[in-house]
Amino acid sequence: MSQMQVLERVEGTVTVVTLAGDLALGSAEEVRDRLAGLVRGAVGEGRRDLLLDLAGVDFMDSMGLRVLIHVFRRVQEAGGRMALSAVQPRAGRALDVTGLNASLDIYSTTEEALTALRRPAGR
Repeated sequence: MSQMQVLERVEGTVTVVTLAGDLALGSAEEVRDRLAGLVRGAVGEGRRDLLLDLAGVDFMDSMGLRVLIHVFRRVQEAGGRMALSAVQPRAGRALDVTGLNASLDIYSTTEEALTALRRPAGR
């Protein structure tokens, strides 16, 4: 099983989660459950927006993509927005091939993503 690090921090009204490792079959279920729990907790504390910093994710398979879709739906159901930042080329190819890059807000840096999420929705 691949070891995946999940680190959480709060930046104002945005929950920032930094992932490191392979987001793949060996870690996907555990990461999905952890992120779903973080979303529930953040919403309970009044934070609806989520930023996933993927700078440390070199590889993502179909199970990793399913994690992103699952968490994206949870965030939307809570009335929030989700962004990805610092997507590495190999992981980014999975997003491109599946077309998920068109549905998700993806930023080059975490700061760019935070700036976008801090703006009111629709701006």
